[in-house]
Amino acid sequence: MENIAENINNKIEQCLSACSRQKRFLIPALLLLIAENPTHGYELIEKYALLGFTDAGSDPGAVYRTLKMLEAKSFISSFWETDKPGAAKKIYSITEEGLLLLKRWMSEIRQRKKILEIFIKRYESLIYK
Repeated sequence: MENIAENINNKIEQCLSACSRQKRFLIPALLLLIAENPTHGYELIEKYALLGFTDAGSDPGAVYRTLKMLEAKSFISSFWETDKPGAAKKIYSITEEGLLLLKRWMSEIRQRKKILEIFIKRYESLIYK
């Protein structure tokens, strides 16, 4: 049991480390959107833009590469929806490990928000002197 928890923590750390170098919040946004409602890639791209992020809209491949990576690391799972009219769609769902990663991302985002608020206050103290 301890090895499983350690493995999950290692995967979370690797993902956070890789993502912290990115300017965008694609991974936490995708996890949030999938946690809210399991869905397919194209809809995730549309919903991502509605969150105010625009970087994935110009590179849908980034969304699909990220989904593939999250699935390989067991943060999400998928199945093919074939019972509806039209082409089959790959539907993504969040896993328990994915919820842990999302929780960790929320902690990281809150910390970044605090830092940015301090930065903004210091900047505003310069221009409003």
